[in-house]
Amino acid sequence: MHPQFHRRETDGLIYYECDALTTPHLFTTKFGGVSTGYLASLNLGFNRGDVRENVLRNYDILAKHFGVPRGRMTMTKQVHGDCVRVVDRDAVGMGLGQPMRWETDAIVTNLPGVPLCGYYADCVVTLLHDPVSRSIGVCHSGWRGTANGILAKTVRTMQREYGADPADIEAVIGPSIRQCCFETDADVPDAMREAMGPDCEPFVARRGAKYFIDLQGINRMRLEQAGVRTIVDSGLCTKCRHTEFWSHRATHGRRGVQAGILMLEEDHS
Repeated sequence: MHPQFHRRETDGLIYYECDALTTPHLFTTKFGGVSTGYLASLNLGFNRGDVRENVLRNYDILAKHFGVPRGRMTMTKQVHGDCVRVVDRDAVGMGLGQPMRWETDAIVTNLPGVPLCGYYADCVVTLLHDPVSRSIGVCHSGWRGTANGILAKTVRTMQREYGADPADIEAVIGPSIRQCCFETDADVPDAMREAMGPDCEPFVARRGAKYFIDLQGINRMRLEQAGVRTIVDSGLCTKCRHTEFWSHRATHGRRGVQAGILMLEEDHS
């Protein structure tokens, strides 16, 4: 685990924070909610077989932590693409306070008091914050989104929409499946090579007939190429630590959902 990452507990909610990110944020774990059975206890997915009221109560716990109404927490349907959308006032609360309308894997905003949620159970969720332009972003990337550069596109969207300077952006790569455990057949690195070219090669290791992909390394490279200087990788593998985090690979899909969440505070200056 990176030394700037810390495991916290507040009122029974167990989560991780990073010193490098200077806005309210967290990466959830399995613990601190009300769901039961194999979804115990902080499942955040409505499509995992959970009781809807339990999931809503779990969001109530997180909303209380951030000090906002549940209906301001904002999410999208993640589809392993490379689309980035801007959360304006009409989109606040999507998925909780209003119906889900967007299929997208990255969202950005400059609205205070709006927690943005990105979901993971092995995929990479990266939180972005620019304290100068006062803008934030959350980016979900599996291997497809990683290969297609969704994280760099998220940075560019913050530049275009809010005038963010990449050199001012704080980026934190959350708990996710790491190269030690992300085993694939040849089709995955072949598709990544097609999208990335030779940039892919340092992040692919072959062991026999199998391949192991370093998604965090690729995402760090994308951030560096985009001009981001402050980058912290949690170093936490969801599959290695499957007793603490849900891992799709470790459970063969019988699992809940975690989130990386961040929010801008009101500017009282």
